[in-house]
Amino acid sequence: MYCNNVNDTFIKYLQSKGIYRVENFSEKIKYKDINMEVIKKQVYIINEFHAKTLGYTGYMNKRLSNNIGRVVEQYKVHIKKFNRDLKKIQQNGADNELDKILLKNGELYLERAQKCIENIYKNDYIDLIMRSTKRVEMCVGNTYFNNLRKLKNIEVKNIEGCCYNMVEMDLACFLNKVKRKGLEVDFHSLISEFCSLEDLNTSSAKFILAIISYPYAFMKWCSKYRDKNENFNEKEFYLKLQKAIKEDGNSLI
Repeated sequence: MYCNNVNDTFIKYLQSKGIYRVENFSEKIKYKDINMEVIKKQVYIINEFHAKTLGYTGYMNKRLSNNIGRVVEQYKVHIKKFNRDLKKIQQNGADNELDKILLKNGELYLERAQKCIENIYKNDYIDLIMRSTKRVEMCVGNTYFNNLRKLKNIEVKNIEGCCYNMVEMDLACFLNKVKRKGLEVDFHSLISEFCSLEDLNTSSAKFILAIISYPYAFMKWCSKYRDKNENFNEKEFYLKLQKAIKEDGNSLI
């Protein structure tokens, strides 16, 4: 009962800001209709959500997760574990096609991941965290077209992802999905526009570029490969790892 009351209170808060939780979207944006104009419009919606919810410390305060810094720490753990796994394969040799892919691409992706983390820390990352904490910034979590839109008002299907976090992470989440779908867009222009809307500096722009350049899909499937269980299917993992390489695309830094 307590959780339901808290959730209802948060929903009412969002409504007071012109943000409505809905069950479904009657119309869905199709892949073929996604272009730079549509993507830019979504960036403006993300910014408007941030502006309307900035500084929220209501009854939901104890229920909203604080995810500030969580993604970067997760990425650092991925790097540490993958570096260890890669050294083992290099020492013991490749047992299968998956190991061969890792031997061929592993060092390249490890260096790419490390470069992303290095860029984050050398561009005032701690200051960005402090700013987000001081301003009490809230993120949507899932900022893609299937969860966030604006008709007359802003509508969100799933509010479970709402959390305290750096506003940069909402744009990074959105652009990561755009990038994984292989859409050709000007990421630098979109990030610059977002930072202007949010009154963020160049450190924020560099942070977002580093986050969306991190080879998340590759690292995720390497982690699953390391933790393989009885149902491990080598061919399936091989195909998924190949797909991950394609989804990660090229680094933007």
